[in-house]
Amino acid sequence: MSEKPYIFLLALCLLLAPDASAQRIGVVLSGGGAKGVAHVGLLKALEENNIPIDYIAGTSMGAIIGGMYASGFSPDSIEKIVTSPEFQSWALGTIQEEYNFYFKQLPENASWVSVKFTVDSVWQPQLPTSLVSPVQMDFAGVQYLSSVNVASKGNFDSLFIPFRCVAADIERKEAVVFSKGPLFPAIRASMTYPFVFKPIRIDGRLLFDGGIYNNFPVDVMQSEFDPDFIIGSVVAQNFKPPTEDNIRSQVENLLVSKTDYIIDEEFGILIKPDIPQVGVTDFSRSHEILDSGYVATQKVIAQIKERVSREVSLEERKARRDAFAKRTPPVIIDRIFFRGMNEAQMDYIYRLLYERKPTPIEEIKVEYFKLLAEEHIELLVPTIEYNPESGYYDLYLDVTLDKDLVLQFGGNVSSSPVNLTFIEAQYRRLGYKAYTTIANAYVGRFYNSVHLMSRMGFPTKTPFFLEGSYTLNNYNFFQTNTLFFQDQTPAYLRINQNFLNLKGGLPARYSGKILLGATTGITRYDYYQTNQFARTDTTDQTTLSFFSPYLVFERNTLNRKQFPNEGTFFSIGLRYITGLERHTPGSTSFLTLGSRNKHDWFQLRIDYQNFFAKTNAITWGFFSELMLSNKSLFSNYTSSLLTAPSFDQVPETRGIFLPRYRANNFGVVGIKGIYSLSRNTDLRMEAYIFQPVREILAGPDHVPYLSKIFDRTYFLLSTSLVANTRLGPASLTLNFFDRYEVPFSLSLNFGYLIFNDNPLH
Repeated sequence: MSEKPYIFLLALCLLLAPDASAQRIGVVLSGGGAKGVAHVGLLKALEENNIPIDYIAGTSMGAIIGGMYASGFSPDSIEKIVTSPEFQSWALGTIQEEYNFYFKQLPENASWVSVKFTVDSVWQPQLPTSLVSPVQMDFAGVQYLSSVNVASKGNFDSLFIPFRCVAADIERKEAVVFSKGPLFPAIRASMTYPFVFKPIRIDGRLLFDGGIYNNFPVDVMQSEFDPDFIIGSVVAQNFKPPTEDNIRSQVENLLVSKTDYIIDEEFGILIKPDIPQVGVTDFSRSHEILDSGYVATQKVIAQIKERVSREVSLEERKARRDAFAKRTPPVIIDRIFFRGMNEAQMDYIYRLLYERKPTPIEEIKVEYFKLLAEEHIELLVPTIEYNPESGYYDLYLDVTLDKDLVLQFGGNVSSSPVNLTFIEAQYRRLGYKAYTTIANAYVGRFYNSVHLMSRMGFPTKTPFFLEGSYTLNNYNFFQTNTLFFQDQTPAYLRINQNFLNLKGGLPARYSGKILLGATTGITRYDYYQTNQFARTDTTDQTTLSFFSPYLVFERNTLNRKQFPNEGTFFSIGLRYITGLERHTPGSTSFLTLGSRNKHDWFQLRIDYQNFFAKTNAITWGFFSELMLSNKSLFSNYTSSLLTAPSFDQVPETRGIFLPRYRANNFGVVGIKGIYSLSRNTDLRMEAYIFQPVREILAGPDHVPYLSKIFDRTYFLLSTSLVANTRLGPASLTLNFFDRYEVPFSLSLNFGYLIFNDNPLH
């Protein structure tokens, strides 16, 4: 028999299996938080130089980057994601502006911290288990990585690139290697750093960041894939030894095992980019970090090519990515299922949603965050399953209801007499409707208040709420002057407000709300008409009994409730006030007889604030306010000033009585320059022009009269050094008030100067 057929068969076998003896290359990516963005630069450099990547393994941030690459994302696509503002919001747990449902937010208060309880176990408070909310990250994971589960059929070896990632089971004290199942939960477990992100449960095991036991899984790469050559990228290091006075170093060394960040030179190469020091979740320098990974890889690319003879061109990779993408059906949601609620709660949730039809997951995102805006819902964990019969996906949302009882504590600690203690209790119940009841109190030398509120939410196609509240405010401006500031008029002043408020609220798109309501109550003002008074003197007393219907539109995307540096705020409110003024003269008054006067007026107030530009490290903001009314003067100069609207954009002005910044009609414009010393520390410089239309002045015997139109203009300058801590802002502020004898005010504060509502604001 001729030998030609055997030679032909041998040649055919070699042609059909050209890679049988080719080098197989594995890439291992370490954990390291935000520093792990450097891995994207490594992948980019390898692809540009036609270096093959046959297997990939990673831990924590290395699992995120490696998982996206294994799912068919190109380095350029991954770069766009990890350097985007959206990715930063995932890492910080903040809600993006377009999903910030302001309508559902409760009124701002001076709280620093919240502790949650359940009604049936009030002695078992729920302390936060994480610093960063996972809701953004969880939804992004199912949005971007769910379709690859269909293409791989749950087998990580059948992804675009075979992949492994590592998590930690701290109960069994062992590493967990994922090779199958849904991809995103495995990645989510791998990057769940203790106390930063909430842990995830998979197959009954509560899992944390794989870096606890194996932050650089070279051994996993070798045991699972046995490649011919390994390229390792390390952006982490072991913690320093613990010290007696550093509890953080003690906990880190207690939890985290030491990792050998090495690769045997015989089997591979190790790349350690030169990366600046950044926080675990600080992705503000992602471009710079990514470039460091790219540069470090390019420096050793010649060494890699000396040992890796096989090449894969960009065209080959693109063809394979396109072929893999065709096997991943687009994520279009057909049905949504909720788990973790009773029948009444399910009814409430379903009535909030639009009529269901197959919808791309990007559009479902709006409804997802609408549900999260409900204060009764603590957490939504999304999972997606493909339905081959319909060709669409089913979305399952595991709902964790928030605790029934919430206690909040806070206030303000100050070098001036505006120290405050704040406490609030909330009770929340979700059934066929959403119920929230609040009781709070402020206690201090300057300000005391009690506020009771009850709200009922209705889950109609356009949701709305009805709310009733009672508020008692007491302000004592006597001796509340801040350091260096002297306010001579008046020396004694107390304001007591006692009122009921009924209102309804509607959403205005995502970041706005419309309020329609009415307020009724009594405000009493006690004051002397002179600074020279004795203990035996009696105060003047002015009371205003009022009724005020109102309509308000607000839109708010500011990132902080005090000292914001991002976002916008717009409010326009129209009020009608009808009231009866009663004046009882005191012993220092020029008047001897009391008086009663009826007042009716309309009031329009417009506020606008916008942080509109950022140049280098400076953010620029603009502020404007317009107050218009046909309000008449009251019986004397002081009462006319007291009942006039005030400008209080600078927090410190809320604790000082400033006659020159009060008028029935005025306009304000201001500019803000904010220099960011770090992510949470700002130097703020603010300048305002206050222009009363007609200033309220005192004539003979304190008879009030109005100045000429635009007779005087006043300035206000403020400079603050603000450190925004997790509890609240710490600020050192210097203010300049125009045309005062001693115009400077210097104060040191920690906390919030935020009060309960003013009835006629």
